[in-house]
Amino acid sequence: MSDNAQYNTRRRRGLGFAALVLAVGLAACGGTPTAVPATQLAVSPPAVVPPSGTTGRGVVIATATRMPPTPARPAPTTGAVAPTAAAAAGGGEAAGGDEPTVRFAAPTGDYHFQHPQSWGQTTRPGEGVRFTGRDEFISITIVATALAPLDYAKSDAGALTTASPGFQGQAPVAAKVAGTTGAVVAYTWQAGPSAVTGKAVPSAAKRYYIPGPGGKLAVFTYSAPTGAYDPAGADDFANAFAWGK
Repeated sequence: MSDNAQYNTRRRRGLGFAALVLAVGLAACGGTPTAVPATQLAVSPPAVVPPSGTTGRGVVIATATRMPPTPARPAPTTGAVAPTAAAAAGGGEAAGGDEPTVRFAAPTGDYHFQHPQSWGQTTRPGEGVRFTGRDEFISITIVATALAPLDYAKSDAGALTTASPGFQGQAPVAAKVAGTTGAVVAYTWQAGPSAVTGKAVPSAAKRYYIPGPGGKLAVFTYSAPTGAYDPAGADDFANAFAWGK
């Protein structure tokens, strides 16, 4: 037998043996091989393209184009929040349920005081100024008198009763108010009509008599619905009154 014939014979035997081994292996695995779907085939990552140049075999390699990086999102701005103008201007507290107050100075320069920032000016004839909330108010009238504050308060009792329907009050008493010795009278009355309901509002009030320079006397009145009235709060508003600009 020639060398070529012997080589072909050995080759056929080797292939047949390999086929036999493959068949036995498949039988041991439990069946015929199953085709793997194309979607489950692992995708090789794209090859990194080296810079322009030549390979060792003289083949020119194109330069890869770099995509621009994705811009980072700006970080959220943090910092202290600036207080509101109303809170900064007011003498009240911006937290804790108390409404901030704002300063009012009389155009004449005679006096100034504080009132809640949401209140509107509703001055009536004969008054110096009035600021009104929902069913509460502060009013100030400046009078000239030679009487002491307590004596003037007693003489003012008739006018106060007439101006306050359902008036029930105590006799005026001397009191320390706005840094000086004045007088005060506490009373209840039927205020109204309410700007909200149109009905009379059971209210409590204090009227303060605060002496000033040159025989001037400030008649300072604070009134609020009985359920919301705070005597100490009324005193705070009166004590914030001051003569001068």
